[in-house]
Amino acid sequence: MEARIQRIERLLTRRNAWLLLLTLAVASIGFAVALRDVRVDYDFEKFFPSDDPELDRYLAFRERFGFDNDFLLIGIEREAGVFDRALLTRVDTLAARLERLPLVMKVVSPTRLREPVVTPLGLFETPYLRFDQDSLLPIDSARIWNDRRVRDFFFSKDGTAMLVALNAEPALSKEKCDALLADVRSTLDDAGLPDAHMVGRIVGQDHYIKTMVRETLLFLGSSIALLAIFLWVGFRSARGVWVPIAVVGLAILWQVGFMTALGKPLGILTMLLPTILFVVGMSDVVHILECYLEEIRNGVQRIRAIAITYQEVGLPTFLTAVTSGIGFATLGTASIQPLQEFGLYTAMGVLVAFCLAFVMLPAILILTDPKKFFPRGMQRSPLDSRLPPLFAWTMKHRRRILFAFALLGLVGMYGASRIRVNNYLLEDLPDSDPMKQGFVWFEQHFGGVRPFEMEIEAADGRSVWDLDVLREVEKVHNYVDTAYGVSGIASPVTVMHALNKAFNGGDRSYQRLPDDSVECARMARRAKLVGRQLLGSIVTEDGRRARLSGRMVDEGGFIHQGRNQRLDAFIATEVDTGLVRFHQTGMAFLIDRNNATLSWQLLRGMGLAVLLTALIMLWFFRDWRMVLVALLPNLLPLVLIAGVMGFLGIDLKVSTAIIFSIAFGIAEDDTIHMLAALRQNLRQGRSPAFALRRTYKRTGKAVAVTNIMLLAGFVGLIFSDFASIHYMGVLITCTLAFAFVAELLLLPALVVALSRKRKP
Repeated sequence: MEARIQRIERLLTRRNAWLLLLTLAVASIGFAVALRDVRVDYDFEKFFPSDDPELDRYLAFRERFGFDNDFLLIGIEREAGVFDRALLTRVDTLAARLERLPLVMKVVSPTRLREPVVTPLGLFETPYLRFDQDSLLPIDSARIWNDRRVRDFFFSKDGTAMLVALNAEPALSKEKCDALLADVRSTLDDAGLPDAHMVGRIVGQDHYIKTMVRETLLFLGSSIALLAIFLWVGFRSARGVWVPIAVVGLAILWQVGFMTALGKPLGILTMLLPTILFVVGMSDVVHILECYLEEIRNGVQRIRAIAITYQEVGLPTFLTAVTSGIGFATLGTASIQPLQEFGLYTAMGVLVAFCLAFVMLPAILILTDPKKFFPRGMQRSPLDSRLPPLFAWTMKHRRRILFAFALLGLVGMYGASRIRVNNYLLEDLPDSDPMKQGFVWFEQHFGGVRPFEMEIEAADGRSVWDLDVLREVEKVHNYVDTAYGVSGIASPVTVMHALNKAFNGGDRSYQRLPDDSVECARMARRAKLVGRQLLGSIVTEDGRRARLSGRMVDEGGFIHQGRNQRLDAFIATEVDTGLVRFHQTGMAFLIDRNNATLSWQLLRGMGLAVLLTALIMLWFFRDWRMVLVALLPNLLPLVLIAGVMGFLGIDLKVSTAIIFSIAFGIAEDDTIHMLAALRQNLRQGRSPAFALRRTYKRTGKAVAVTNIMLLAGFVGLIFSDFASIHYMGVLITCTLAFAFVAELLLLPALVVALSRKRKP
């Protein structure tokens, strides 16, 4: 070991330090230049697994019938009722101006809607709302109220709100979405409707991205501020604050600059990367500084102190970087791009932070007088007087500690059994958020905005326009209307109802399916006369496929999956699937399905991280007992957190499932440092009791400091407006706190218990 330390000392020269810092500065300038092109992106569809056959079905469905999320719903409210001439005039003006906007494909407004009537003299169209005459408004409003197809889609049940629907061009880029949203808001102001409510992907994307950017800056800034405070308390010098921050900040610069150079935008997950890297990377820096400081206190010269630090914490810190990287990298086992990229780039960032900590920091230490860097000189840490009594207490009560942690594990497992997989479309936003309030407003007045989509496929040789097929479709149509809770339904049935009414002089009693198949076929042949005007694209040109669409209240994926099962059972028992087949699809359906699938994928990924970590520990310690000691203090906090989730009703979803891999990778670091120090003390010939006590006092001090910093870094996430980030802050903070307690109490108790079982 002494020979290795001497070889390291020969490399630690001022010349090498200056050359290294100059090289790092040049590389940093290059990455900083790349940041000029940094972009922010939020695309729901990137969260769909690429290997899911349901995604292929949805993409084919979208090719036939168009996008189900490139819409913008505009809600106009008037407490005295919307059937007011002045208001309807403004709404009609709004619709006309919206139609002329670039990037707009279609605008549907009740003020521009016409009812077709087929007579022997030809096709006539009557406006549903003749709002230019006050005397006709009561008549027209009564006619609309008797037509559920129009009433349910455009008007609230109490008549105090109405809808205008805008369809944008498909797959607009963020820049085009921003331009369109600005145009729509300007048009609303010009039409005298600035207080109108809006909901849709265009609005959501704008709101999410602005919030992400604001919170990224806020949380990174708060993490830096909190860690700076703890660094000042620990080192009491300006250099003791800015040097560690500069080392970790450089790692963030490199990683984000590298991603930007590859053309990768920051998303809702990768926006967390700077904060996570800053907090996790600081752990390596603190371990190096604490070891270096301890050697300086013991009177060791600067260069030799750095060499000893390399020798003592080099391999353990490398292993912690590897295990943390594994924790993040296993997120790449999920089958969706954002998680794969988040796991990959965060794992790379952890390794970059480790490299800079072991390259840049020693170079700075070589060039810095220890007395200036650590003005507290030989003063002892307050932890020096607190850790020995805690160790003595732990040894005295080790059996009780083992029993208590075992009991906590059982309670955690019981709580974990109560967890359910669930998700909401706008679960990330708090109830006070203006966008969330707008979403709730649409749910209260229009039966929700969560899209419901079902693909209809007639059997070979049949058409959806065949009367017997339409009757089967009508069964499903009525079921989703009454039992499933879908409103504003559009399907071949609604088209045929409208056709039958139109071909019978507009008589409302004919708003049903025809009685005769010949008559039904005749109407179907003439469907193009009125179908497009009424409901848009519902049936394909060949008549083989159609869609049944509507909107509903978002009650959570858990509830909707139960409804889907009952819907499937109804179709299997009550519908002749030999005539027509039904298959639910759409973006909301995929989100629910993929959330359940991905949540379990991520938990399996965490299992892989545990396995790989166990193998690394087995290689490092060559003793399966030490593998148990390394894993149990970090797995138990995860079980406890799962129990907390179950007891508090926190659902398992993608945003909470990734917490387990992240927390395990981070929490494992301190265990490795403790056990590595214990192994080194044992190899130096110290007795097991003395080695454990010395490890607890010396390495435990660094573990305490790093845990406090980790907690300070993640606790700020609790105040996020995004529910996923909020729960990540809560759960990771609690996990790290539990892991810290287990590190100080359970780990030494396990070491003593298992070491007694060693064979002589």
